[in-house]
Amino acid sequence: MIPDMPRTTISIKMCARLSVTLLAFCGAAFGQASSSPQRVWSVGPLSKSEQVVGVAFGPGGPTITPPQVDTQTSSIFSATRSVIFAGERVVVSVRVGSPPAKQLYRLFSLDLKTGEVMDSRDFVDLGVRAIFGTSDAHVIISGDKVLRLTPDLKDSGSFDYRTTEHKFGRVQNESPDGSTLGIATNPGFELLDSKSLAISSLTTAASVDTSINTKGFITDNVHWIRDYPKDLSFVTYVDLSGQHLLYHGKCGSRPQFLTDELILEPGCKTPLIIDVHGSVVRTVPLKGEFSYAGVSQNGKRFALQVADFTGNHTIKHEKFVIYSTETGEPITEVKPDEQAEEQSWTAFAPDGTLFVVGSPIKLTLYRLP
Repeated sequence: MIPDMPRTTISIKMCARLSVTLLAFCGAAFGQASSSPQRVWSVGPLSKSEQVVGVAFGPGGPTITPPQVDTQTSSIFSATRSVIFAGERVVVSVRVGSPPAKQLYRLFSLDLKTGEVMDSRDFVDLGVRAIFGTSDAHVIISGDKVLRLTPDLKDSGSFDYRTTEHKFGRVQNESPDGSTLGIATNPGFELLDSKSLAISSLTTAASVDTSINTKGFITDNVHWIRDYPKDLSFVTYVDLSGQHLLYHGKCGSRPQFLTDELILEPGCKTPLIIDVHGSVVRTVPLKGEFSYAGVSQNGKRFALQVADFTGNHTIKHEKFVIYSTETGEPITEVKPDEQAEEQSWTAFAPDGTLFVVGSPIKLTLYRLP
């Protein structure tokens, strides 16, 4: 009991304190909720699961793992080129069956709002390497030739490498904005418009691209090592004006375009964002093992996989950190529902507000804060 104080005063002060406490609690709760991704849907399995046996080679010789369900998740290449957004659809490329059977890939077109399978289509012996989402909401299949499809998987154009003077062609990269594809013609390199499928020649020199923008490509080729014998990592940008060394150092990995002007270079201790003139724009606050996991077509957001691995390079824990391209700061984190073998499949919606993650076993769509 508190003497010499009117009861009404106590009520008013207690209410005021309670209101402040509730507001602080609600504010904290709202802040926490606003920074968390919201699950929209989960689907799977999208195809009959196959059992596989893993083999890892180490100092003590090969190690065989027992049979397990094949998640079809492996390298960064397949992880960022197996699922895409196309208008009001999410399109997934799934390998069906195992060698020595015919190489069969099945594309599924899922409803963006519900995850329901709306259309599917099989491709046999096309040599499917990757799928890409274009800037006009279409699907590109990269294989022995290039196919352009509508979101419901109908034909919308094709490009055959053999119709040109080259006997070989390979598309494995697309510009961040979805407007341009890169063709390594061995030797030489060309740019392919993702809408018209018209080509423009870039160079006749032998080229290996790690990423492209609308004007050229970057490579981590080490041919500068004569000039910098103490360095092991190089980033070279090639456009119509020639080759430009942007970065060299003692360590690094596959550089990736985030926009037409900005490039993610894994660097030594922390990732770097550099521009096409070789200037370091900012560093990304991340340490430990990571790999690239995609960028939104508007260039505002990108994702990195952060994972812990076992001795045979099988994933123990995996998460995806979403970053702001403008600030380099993390926005939120997404964790897949099912364990991947190496890296779960991921893709951004063009405006960066949605993020899909998973594998044919289970695919989940999240709305990002």
